[in-house]
Amino acid sequence: MGGAMKKAVQRKGVTVRLCVVAVLMAVTLGAVVPLLSATTITDTQTISSQGELFDVNFGAVTIWLDGETSKILQGQAIQFYNRSGGPVATVTLTGISGDAEDHEQFSDSSGKLDTGLKPLKVGTYRANCTEGCDNTTITVEEPYLRLKLKRNGKTITSIPEGSGFNIELNTNLDLYDGVTLVVKDPGGNTRKANADGTVFDTVNVDHLTDLEITTAGWELGTYTFQVLTEEYARGLDAESSREKLEIVSGELKIEAQKTEIVELENIRLTVTGLPDLEIALVVARNGERAIFPASRNDNPPSETYGGFTDTIGAEGEMVYLVHFDRIGSYTVKVQDRNSNAEDYVDIAVIKKKVTFTIPETCAIGSDLIISGTANTGKTVDIAIEDVVVRAGVAIDSAGKFEVKLRTPETYGTGTEDAIKIRGFINGGFSDGEDISEFNDDGSTLVLMVLGGLTAESSVALVPPGDSFTLSGTALGTKVVDILVVAPKGGSGRGMNPTNSEENGLPSGIIYETASVSSATSLWSVELRVDKNADSGQYLAFVLTPGRNQVYDGVRNASVLDGVAEKYFSGDLSLLGAKTQEQIKAILTEATTGAPGSDDLMKTVKVTVGLAEVMLYPLDDVVLGENLTVHGASNREGQTIIVRVLGPLTLGPQFVTVNNGVFTATFSTLKALTGEYTVEANDGEGHTDTKAVKIVTPTRSREEPSVTPAATSAPTTSSPAPGAAPVTTPAPESEPVEPAGLQQLPVPGFGALVLLLAVLIVSLLAAITRKRSG
Repeated sequence: MGGAMKKAVQRKGVTVRLCVVAVLMAVTLGAVVPLLSATTITDTQTISSQGELFDVNFGAVTIWLDGETSKILQGQAIQFYNRSGGPVATVTLTGISGDAEDHEQFSDSSGKLDTGLKPLKVGTYRANCTEGCDNTTITVEEPYLRLKLKRNGKTITSIPEGSGFNIELNTNLDLYDGVTLVVKDPGGNTRKANADGTVFDTVNVDHLTDLEITTAGWELGTYTFQVLTEEYARGLDAESSREKLEIVSGELKIEAQKTEIVELENIRLTVTGLPDLEIALVVARNGERAIFPASRNDNPPSETYGGFTDTIGAEGEMVYLVHFDRIGSYTVKVQDRNSNAEDYVDIAVIKKKVTFTIPETCAIGSDLIISGTANTGKTVDIAIEDVVVRAGVAIDSAGKFEVKLRTPETYGTGTEDAIKIRGFINGGFSDGEDISEFNDDGSTLVLMVLGGLTAESSVALVPPGDSFTLSGTALGTKVVDILVVAPKGGSGRGMNPTNSEENGLPSGIIYETASVSSATSLWSVELRVDKNADSGQYLAFVLTPGRNQVYDGVRNASVLDGVAEKYFSGDLSLLGAKTQEQIKAILTEATTGAPGSDDLMKTVKVTVGLAEVMLYPLDDVVLGENLTVHGASNREGQTIIVRVLGPLTLGPQFVTVNNGVFTATFSTLKALTGEYTVEANDGEGHTDTKAVKIVTPTRSREEPSVTPAATSAPTTSSPAPGAAPVTTPAPESEPVEPAGLQQLPVPGFGALVLLLAVLIVSLLAAITRKRSG
């Protein structure tokens, strides 16, 4: 575009130059044919600003005094020419109307008039020169630059960051007069061009007319905008008012009360955004199916389909109500009518739906409880696989339903397997009906399992006055029965005499029950031990009835009532004469020992006694080596806290009692030497301590060693011819003292012996040479 514009300007300049040449030729040749020309001669030049090309005017308004009316603005510079476009001398301007009436002004001797220095008044002047000019009317106007910041035709003072707006410039300047849009950010810095390449600095009026500006990436805060004339405004020095625009973060948002609804169900749509923000609420797809009831919350006063326009109130929040008359997926949009800002929410409209809330497993013999919710309707038919097992289950006002089915009597619940539970809203089916050809409104899977029972204690040893927990799992039942028998049987003093009395039991037996979670099949009960309870091993019997929900040996759902009636004529206190083993035998016969019984019983052993924690003695530890602590405790499975206290604390370490012992190992690499105290604590006041030293490593001192000289065997020198043989005697060996009498070597003695040996060898060598000579 820049190249094409430049070529157009160049062609325009060539045309003007050709016209000037033609005029000069006509004057030179004395032509008498009148010239047809514009009164106010305009020509432009091309400039570059911020990488873009713009056509702008030259430095003055060119006027030919040919009798045609011209217009100028106060403050502009004028260059006058005669009627033929030739130079003139002084031009006289005489005011004839308006404020200019009777006012007179003169150009300089070359026909130039700078109205910024020699002002003209608003009104009409008649201009003429002494020769070659016609009286020419010139109207003078006051220049104006009226700047507005608008969005969709409305003046704005703030917009969300990222949205766009328009510059509206109302002016009587020429389209090619040079101007600058001065944009200052919140920090006072001038923005000469936008990030998208839109130029603000040194442009023309035409460029600013309805200029669109986007605020993407602009920092939050207040910006100022002002239009100033430039040197290409033909001498005019003018400016607009300074307009402010606040860039705010107020993001436009829409939220739905629910994103999944049933057809014709009303839901709330909440729209938040800037106060006074003009918005449009639009359902993007199948809008004719979206109905906004009249005058509900902030809805329009008449029923509306598909959407409407509105303005966010002063509180910055609007609440609308809508429903849909057909199932499907709908997108509801809220749009800022003055920018590209928008938000949306997707809403799924469904016809019917059953949602089941059932445990993942069900033990055969227990009730299969099927519950859930339906989003519409009055009844739901329940089927297992393809057979209806309970028709017409009522749905309450909250959409909830529940039905209890016996197992294994109900179809499909008698074997270990996964079964599919299906629901049909307002199905109209009958019990036992085959529904394999129909689509359900919801389904889930349940795993049928055999009944089972587990039990364990949180501790193996519990001190008197303390408490512990029995827990486990129980499948196929809602409650477990628990009897705890003291070491001496019914005659002893058990864990809780009050409990024993409340249940009609002797003091050596207590009775508890624990509820079983329908979701997880877990159960637990906390038992507190009386501070005067007998010490020793207690037996806890945990029991559950089988599928028939009665204990088979006594034909009673209550183990206490059954035992009382069958064995003690209703008087459980007679158990006081029974030992642990006898009570165990009675319970076994009443439950799991009965012929064909599917009752369950688990036995847990718990010892009541004083807790003991003991540390074994410790040897000194060399700094840098590991300090290993060994101890013992009768709190099997419990945690022992071990610490090493001294110049520097080591630990703590948490170790578990396993088979009556525990071990903790500490590194001493970062320790200090000195005396330490090792402490073992079970966390409940039972402790033991032992002392230990961490010492500095010692280095062993190396003793000097004397290497005994090898004993030389006698040697015989080979005599020279004619000489007698010479025998060199071997050195005498030192006498060896008995082992018990040997003394430590005397420092320096080894060196003395060596020196003596050297002298002897030298003496012998000299004697040998002398004899040879």
